[in-house]
Amino acid sequence: MCGVCGIYNNDKAAEKLYLGLFALQHRGQDNAGMAVWDGRENRIVKDRGLVFDIFKPEVLASLPGTAGIGHTRYPTAGDSSVANAQPHYADTRDGRMVIVSNGDVTNMLEQTRFLKSRGFTPYGSNDAEVIVASIACYYEECGDVAGAIARMMGAVRGSYSAILLFRGAMYVFRDPLGIRPLAMGYINGGWAFASESCAIETMGGSFQREVDPGELVAIVDGKLCSTRLERRDGCRHCVFEHIYFSRPDSVIFGESVSKVRFRLGEELAAEHPVQADFVLPVPDSSNNAALGYAGAAGLPYKLALIRSHYIGRTFIGSTQAIRDFAVKLKFNPVRAHLDGRTAAVVDDSIVRGTTSKKIMRMLRDFGAAGLHLRISSPPIKFPCYYGVDTPRQQELIASYKSPAQIKDFVGVDSLGYLSLDGLKRCLARPGDYCYACLDGDYPIAPPAVK
Repeated sequence: MCGVCGIYNNDKAAEKLYLGLFALQHRGQDNAGMAVWDGRENRIVKDRGLVFDIFKPEVLASLPGTAGIGHTRYPTAGDSSVANAQPHYADTRDGRMVIVSNGDVTNMLEQTRFLKSRGFTPYGSNDAEVIVASIACYYEECGDVAGAIARMMGAVRGSYSAILLFRGAMYVFRDPLGIRPLAMGYINGGWAFASESCAIETMGGSFQREVDPGELVAIVDGKLCSTRLERRDGCRHCVFEHIYFSRPDSVIFGESVSKVRFRLGEELAAEHPVQADFVLPVPDSSNNAALGYAGAAGLPYKLALIRSHYIGRTFIGSTQAIRDFAVKLKFNPVRAHLDGRTAAVVDDSIVRGTTSKKIMRMLRDFGAAGLHLRISSPPIKFPCYYGVDTPRQQELIASYKSPAQIKDFVGVDSLGYLSLDGLKRCLARPGDYCYACLDGDYPIAPPAVK
C-alpha cells in the first residue's frame, strides 16, 4: 500500500499534490505529508491523520514552489508516529535529499548496519529512510545522484516506487522487479508522477505511461531523461493491486483495474456457480468483480450492503480492535433486499476472516435466508514482505484452516475461492506477477528477522 505522487514545473505544486494525495487516500490513512522546493530549500509538512485534516488552505499557502512530492502512509515498518511519516530526508554536503517511497526493504537491518558504519543513522524505523540514506551515502562517495541511485539498487533489496527531490531536481525510480506501481504523465507543460494513474488525472494531468522496473526518470533544469539502471529477467508485479489495492479507475501494470476485476468475477462464476436470488458485492473493491459474476451467472446485481465513505478501509486498520469497530461503522445492510432471500456475496479476499464473519452475521440479522460467499482471489496463505501488512502467517486464516473450516468460521452456506489458474487467466501477462502471498514463491528472499 502507501501512495506517492510528485509534480514538476507547476506554479501551484502544493495544491496539485493535495489533489493527488486525496486521490491516493485509499492507499494509506495513518499519515500524510509533502515536501515542496521553494527555490532554496525543501519545505516539509507531515503529520498523523488524513490529507483533508492536515493540509488546510493556510498550510498549502505556506508551501510555495513549482516542484514537490507527497505521500499517504500505511505502515508496514515502524509505527504511525510523525517520525515515521514521509517524506524522509538525508543530508549531504550539497544539501538535503527528500524522498517518498511505497514498498518494503527486506534487508533493512543489514543495510542499516552498513549506513551506521558510514555515519548515516536513520532517525525513525521506516524503510524509505534506509533508501534515502543509502543514496546520500553513495552520493558522498561518487558525487552523482544517478550513480548513487544505481548503487542503492544494487545494495537494497525489496520493493520501492520512489520520488526524490534534491536541489530542485526530481528523480523517479522503481525497483528492478517493478513490484509496486508507479505512473507518469504530463500536466500543463510539466510532469506528474503517482502510484496510480487516477491521481495524475485528479491533479489535472494526462497519464502517459508507467515508469519501467529498474528505470530512473530524472528531471534536471527542466530537462527529462530516462535511464535503465538495472535490468532483470521479467517483472514481479503485485497481483493484489488488481484484486484489492488500486482504485478501479486506474491503469495498473498496463491494464484497467476495473476490467481485470470484472474478468475475475466472470471466472469466479464459471468456477463456483450458485443457486441464489441475487449477487451482493462487499463494497467498494468488490463491486466490479460482483458485476462480472452477476453477468456471467445471469443473476440480478443488488447493492444490499451500503458502505459509509466517511470511514476508511477495514483491511488497513492498524489493530484488530480498530478493524472490528470500523466494520460496524462502515457497513449497513438493506433489509428490503435481504429479507427471506438467498444472496451470492462476492468479496475480493479473506485475510484474517474476522471482518467476513462480522459482515455475514449482519446480513443474517437483516433477514438473509441463505449466504454463499464467493472470493475473487485464491486463499491468502503466506506473508507479504513487499509492502502489505501481513507479516505473521498465523494471522492468515487460510494458512491454518481449510476452505470448509473457513466456511463454518465466517458462517455461510458455501464458500468458493477463485483458483490460482483462474486468476492467471484474467491477466494479460500472468508471468509478470508476484503471487507469493498465494503460493509462497517469493521473488526476493524474505528478511531473516521480521
